[in-house]
Amino acid sequence: MDNQSHAKPANGTGKSYLLPMVLVTSLFFLWGISNNLNGILIPHLRKALQLTNRQSTFVDTAVYLAYFLSAIPAGMLLKRYGYRKGIIAGLLVFSLGAFLFVPAADMRRYEVFLLGLFIIGCGLTILETAANPYATKLGDPARATARLNLAQSFNGLAAFLAPVIGTVFIP
Repeated sequence: MDNQSHAKPANGTGKSYLLPMVLVTSLFFLWGISNNLNGILIPHLRKALQLTNRQSTFVDTAVYLAYFLSAIPAGMLLKRYGYRKGIIAGLLVFSLGAFLFVPAADMRRYEVFLLGLFIIGCGLTILETAANPYATKLGDPARATARLNLAQSFNGLAAFLAPVIGTVFIP
């Protein structure tokens, strides 16, 4: 079996899914980084904004509340527009939340940071809701579980690397 046969579907179309699979797998890695940077972000926000214990717990809560509240709308979005457009929408929503950190830092406003984190969580929800099933569709259906497990393993790698990366970029 040659190397390219792993990236081609069993239906004989000859279409390669290698690039889409690499891109989807990179999403698993990137949202793993994002989810695991909160642990580094909390002490810095706590110090910079002089947060109480209660306020600092809302940093994590903002992201996970977004997961809870946006899961069903994310599914509806994907049902209507499909996986690829859903992934693009998730990236755009995530980016909007990340860009809110700039004015939040300039203003030193806790509420704007929370809003940015909530929007990031909404974007991550859309991404995860789209990327999991999309990874299973990128090739031979008999190998769908293996592809999904491979992609998800990069989320775990990101969880391991996020603290290292975070200490470099968040001094």
